[in-house]
Amino acid sequence: MRVLQGKTVQAIPITLPKPKGWVLLGGFRSRLLLSLSAVVVLTALLVGGLGFVRFQDTLSREARQDLESITSAVAQALVITPEQARLDPNRLPKLAELGSSRFRVMREEQVFLEIGGRFPTEAAGWLKNQRVLEEGFVLHAALETRSQNEALQAFWRTELLALPVSLLLALIVAYLLFGYLMRPVRHLTEAAHAIAQQRFPKPVPVPPGQDELSDLAESFNRMTLAVEGFLDRERNFSRYTSHELRTPLATLRVQVEALEQNLLTPEESLPAIKGSLERLERLLAGLLALTRSPQRDPEPVEIGLTLRSIVQNLTPEERMRITLGGDLEAQVLGYEELLQQALANLVGNALKFSQETVRVEVGQDAMIHIHIQDQGSGVPEEALQRLGDPFLRMQPRVEGIGLGLALVRHITALLGGRLEFRNRSGGGLEAILSLPRLEVNRV
Repeated sequence: MRVLQGKTVQAIPITLPKPKGWVLLGGFRSRLLLSLSAVVVLTALLVGGLGFVRFQDTLSREARQDLESITSAVAQALVITPEQARLDPNRLPKLAELGSSRFRVMREEQVFLEIGGRFPTEAAGWLKNQRVLEEGFVLHAALETRSQNEALQAFWRTELLALPVSLLLALIVAYLLFGYLMRPVRHLTEAAHAIAQQRFPKPVPVPPGQDELSDLAESFNRMTLAVEGFLDRERNFSRYTSHELRTPLATLRVQVEALEQNLLTPEESLPAIKGSLERLERLLAGLLALTRSPQRDPEPVEIGLTLRSIVQNLTPEERMRITLGGDLEAQVLGYEELLQQALANLVGNALKFSQETVRVEVGQDAMIHIHIQDQGSGVPEEALQRLGDPFLRMQPRVEGIGLGLALVRHITALLGGRLEFRNRSGGGLEAILSLPRLEVNRV
């Protein structure tokens, strides 16, 4: 804030937009392309440099060998006397093969003979050698390296020409690979945006191969299912709580107001208050169970032991009405307390809505199937699909809060199974709880 000529002026901060070039260079695609370009350039320079050194060494070695060979041939063709040195053409029949080499014979700084032309005095562009002869003579040899230098220059020109071609091919391949490799990341990004808006998409495709991308996609799908389950349980708890707690709370309020106005005596209000509190406790216990998820890893559970434990907790009269049969030694991978709670609800419902025998039969094929059959009146066919909806009560006169089958459906989903209901042809209702079987490896 500044004061100018008695007036207060509010300073407005100005944020300059970031240049688009920075955004472009900051993108993952650009960084990948730049990194690959740098790798290609450095690799090409390194390979070219090593190739140049190796090629230069090969040319130099071959030149020295050629010079040594020609020097030996010239030395053998020389005729040496104490007074002079001369070349015998008969000993060197193919003098033209000397090519670009030069020779001279000297003794005590005096030149006696030059072969192939004037011997070069400069060192640049020539490979030189010398050999001591008889009578104090020395043979000096020089080989022109212009052809080797031209070959090295041609090598560098070829490398420099191949560099932009290699770079262009690398960028094209990198661009195509980027689109292929980033497809799973785009799927994950779109799914993450959808989840942020509480829209749960289908599972993202898992890329082929057991690598980091496939592990990331599988972990993301599991996380999506977990988050969706948490949100569903939170919504259900909020919806069910606001819907079902109003009646007992309203009853409590009415009773308290009646007591305050002396319209009822404590003896008259206490039974209604106690009943409302008990209903609140049952509702809260059922809602918490409906929204709770297991906190540990699943373990093997034997169906027969769980059913026998449920039967032991029944009254003697109810135990007389229960018959167990089938493959009671079958095992599932799950949570014993949850499975016991689900089966107890199914068995309790069957005993509640039927006064005859209730049969529990266990069978297995690809899954474990637990059949709970009663001999009651059944339910209307159009209501079979609704069984398990929270607070659904087919017979309001029978005591209950309508959360038992909803809890069974919730537990079934946690265990990866399915729950079905059907009316029996001879009368009564049959509940079928199907769970994944425990695969036991036998040696």
